[in-house]
Amino acid sequence: MKDVIKNLSLFKGLEDSDYEKIAQVAQKGSIPIGTVFCQEGEIGESFFVLEEGEVEVSKIIDGQKKVLTTIKSTDESNFFGEMALIEGVPRNATIVALTNCQILEIEKKNFDMLLRINSFISLRIMAALTKRLRGVEVTGIQQAVKVDGSKPCKVITFFSPKGGAGKTTMATNVAAGIAMHLKKRVLLLDLDLQFGGIAFMLGLKAGKTLADIAANENELKSFDDIKPCLLNHKSGFQLLPAPLKPEQSEMFNSNHLRKIINLSKPNYDYILLDTHSLLQDVSINALDISDEILMLLNPDMGHLMAIHNCSKVMKDLKYPEEKIHLVLNRFGVELGMSLEDIQGVLKKVHYTIHDDWKNAINLVNERLTIFDSNAACEYRADIVKLIEGITEEKLPAELSAAPKNSGGLLKSFTNWLNS
Repeated sequence: MKDVIKNLSLFKGLEDSDYEKIAQVAQKGSIPIGTVFCQEGEIGESFFVLEEGEVEVSKIIDGQKKVLTTIKSTDESNFFGEMALIEGVPRNATIVALTNCQILEIEKKNFDMLLRINSFISLRIMAALTKRLRGVEVTGIQQAVKVDGSKPCKVITFFSPKGGAGKTTMATNVAAGIAMHLKKRVLLLDLDLQFGGIAFMLGLKAGKTLADIAANENELKSFDDIKPCLLNHKSGFQLLPAPLKPEQSEMFNSNHLRKIINLSKPNYDYILLDTHSLLQDVSINALDISDEILMLLNPDMGHLMAIHNCSKVMKDLKYPEEKIHLVLNRFGVELGMSLEDIQGVLKKVHYTIHDDWKNAINLVNERLTIFDSNAACEYRADIVKLIEGITEEKLPAELSAAPKNSGGLLKSFTNWLNS
């Protein structure tokens, strides 16, 4: 059994001790042609890896069976059944053996252990999951197309593999700037599902949240079903807040996210996603469905290493280079690494964001965005450049004004909003 596991692409590169653990929980079996591994709508109890053979993946759409894809033992992603186990939802497709198959079966309780054994296993499974979702409409809802001649809605994700990079501050200020000064329709999703607090930090009182949408997913059929959860910020953007309690985070999954995005796109010019720093199901799906990823880092060795490793994952996920833009926050901070040193490792930093700690206290105490203040500062000028870069539109020239001797980064503000 151990030798069989070593030869499967999903498990290559692990330690011998990991192979032994997997061998203890995996069950080897011979499955005859025509066997139904997974039935659409049923509760998933097992994860399967194909050692030999081929299976067909199909789904009922508009009352008719539609074959979505086939999976072969020779495929790099020669496994299936992971989505129902990861998300805790019924099987979203039917999988049938097209040939006699040799498989490894791992039950749900042991599958959870498998994901914890080694991060590479989790990433390989997530990469295959998102790749499959790219070619399959898993929500059953077709995206509406704008008919007024305007640009299609752009989805932008703010992500950092390491906490404290300032992505929440950045996402909030970008949302405010686009809505206030470009007069665009903007939706901001707080996808830090356990401890997201954008609503509180902006002085908005959250009633219904993403958890309520997840709890009533069968009733989520149109954008009208999302509206009761939206909060209106004075700058003009709308916020879909994170769950109020950490334990509610488990209710929300990538199916909910994709359905929300599909239903919301016709109603907005920009949808901004503020994610958790971990590469989990929801955050990976947020990255996958985005038109642009703003990946933030601070000028220190810890962030540099995290971004370097994360970039390898992005490459494994087959994201085009032009989709990812690096944003160096806290640029010019005392004892921070130089831009030259950072670009020597990461090749290119697309945007640099200065800090102005002198404005921080007022912003924190008054729950303001950088565009609520009339005072010129380098931070706002850099945010303006960022907004102009991602929207390809010009903001009022006076917003780019910066004092000659401004200093620091919005350290307190950044730490406050991301604490």
